Amino acid sequence: MKLVGLELTNFRSYERASFELHPDVTLVVGPNASGKTNLLESLYVLASTKSFRAKDRDLVRHEQDHFRIVAHNPDTEYALGLSIAGGPMEKKITHDGVKQTLVGHVGQIQVTLFEPTDLDLVAGPPEGRRRYLDFVLCQTDRSYLKTLQQYKRVLKQRNALLDGFDIEAIRQQIFTWDLKLTELAAEVFERRQELLQTLNGSIPLLYSEIAGESLSVALEYIPSVSGDYAANFMDALVRNLTRDLGAGFTTIGPHREDFKVKFKNNDITAVASRGEVRTVVLAMKLAELGYAEQRTGVRPILLLDDVFSELDRDRRSFLLGRLEGHQTIITTTDADAITREFTTPHAIISTETPAHA
Repeated sequence: MKLVGLELTNFRSYERASFELHPDVTLVVGPNASGKTNLLESLYVLASTKSFRAKDRDLVRHEQDHFRIVAHNPDTEYALGLSIAGGPMEKKITHDGVKQTLVGHVGQIQVTLFEPTDLDLVAGPPEGRRRYLDFVLCQTDRSYLKTLQQYKRVLKQRNALLDGFDIEAIRQQIFTWDLKLTELAAEVFERRQELLQTLNGSIPLLYSEIAGESLSVALEYIPSVSGDYAANFMDALVRNLTRDLGAGFTTIGPHREDFKVKFKNNDITAVASRGEVRTVVLAMKLAELGYAEQRTGVRPILLLDDVFSELDRDRRSFLLGRLEGHQTIITTTDADAITREFTTPHAIISTETPAHA
């Protein structure tokens, strides 16, 4: 179901603002630093409960102690609020005023984000690629979200034990945590592997359609252990205990794993031009979009943050051709440059007006 309205209170640069969203395309237009990305970010935060570029506390407007995001379709009002007043941060999610759990909320609003720093999926640090995998899986599979939550809790308990001083007591107690961590780590690994295998079924064709040439492209997972993951992961935890004790935390597991992009059968960072990297990333994001639709039967909202200035005419045309049927929010400094290239019904929100801040 497409969203028809958005209300922001103390979110980033917005003190209090409301916006109508077009069922097809909404262009958010204004100069740089006028709040365009903040508006788009609010929809991402509402969908996933986290920002793609900042910590929770940084989302609260300066000198305020809370923020609230509300969006609604004709049937449901979705709200997410965060308070930092007088103690630990408290996040609250409601649907039509009824409190929801994280698992009950994530996936209700599905989004796919295209933004300039997507190039970091290829060349950036591993945490960005892990976040990419987990975001896609959590939006489309509640059981994965539950498993990931459990894994993080057990990891936190194991790390707390490793930070102790009684080495003998740690050795006696840690086996139980190792068993639990291994079971959950294997589930996370298997689901991530399955996702990459599915994406690999789409990415080469998408790359060919965008670039006009067929080249080998594949995403390859880099696990903590080789072979039988569950059996070998448990063995590795035992072998690495001395190292983990020295570090004070668990040094292997899904929280430290990665994937690499193979291009022309090599590491993409060594052989690809900037244009080729950009095309691979666009193919990855479109494959993500297709995966989400296939898994859930729902067409995600597309969030396009100033990506058209980063793409040449052919790539812009290809991406625009994929907008049909999707509610799309596009930020830009030049609406005319985009509307010249498509005839889709649309509305324009200007962030130059003083009402937004």
